[in-house]
Amino acid sequence: MHADDSLSFRSYGGTGHGHRHAYVQLVLPLHGMLELEIEGRGGRLDLQRAAFVAPGALHVQQAQGRNRFVIVDCDASRLDEAQLEAGRQRPFFALPPAARHLLAYVEHMAQGRAQLAPAVTRQVLPLLLDAALAPGRHRREGRLQALCERIRLAPGQDWPLARMASEAGLGLTALHAAFRRELDCSPAQWLQRQRLEWAQQRLAEGLLPLARIAQQAGYSDQSALTRAMRREFGVTPGHYRRQLQA
Repeated sequence: MHADDSLSFRSYGGTGHGHRHAYVQLVLPLHGMLELEIEGRGGRLDLQRAAFVAPGALHVQQAQGRNRFVIVDCDASRLDEAQLEAGRQRPFFALPPAARHLLAYVEHMAQGRAQLAPAVTRQVLPLLLDAALAPGRHRREGRLQALCERIRLAPGQDWPLARMASEAGLGLTALHAAFRRELDCSPAQWLQRQRLEWAQQRLAEGLLPLARIAQQAGYSDQSALTRAMRREFGVTPGHYRRQLQA
């Protein structure tokens, strides 16, 4: 294991300070969301989206609500040139199902500790790098990621399957297969998550009334948002906002 290699767990709060480091860093999601800016390019990390911070890249983060991430720090020599260049060009990427399953195992192994023991890190780190940075990942997910970016910008719009397939340049069957392969869910399930995460962000900001948030997130009314949040998170929008304010 290289001297710089480590695998730790981190929760973020508020806005951090811009910084750089000489090693590769992967920010891999376990719970919650994180806004991250890397060399002026912004992105949102969630349960299915991770980030690659190249050596020397200036980055700063901002978080609201509860969150927990696996942070992989490793020497750049662990990766080949193609992986490094792909990470520099596209620092935000969809996390493959295999990597998400491995992350759940890593969290279980940690048993609440902030960092894995070196012996465990030596075993897990190569597997996690291979799962997250699989060869050809960027080529496979290109069209799907472009679609997901458009939806993330406006999840409250009407996104029927036909529109999603058309914008991705895929047939309906291929669209379902791509979502299952890359995101381990159906297009409808993924869209629901994006709408809920958008609503959570607005609830955390505390500026808009609940009915307006529900409407702008793509729900028919406030009660529809309430049902969705209670089903997914076990809380109502009002309770969620009060928790964050407390």
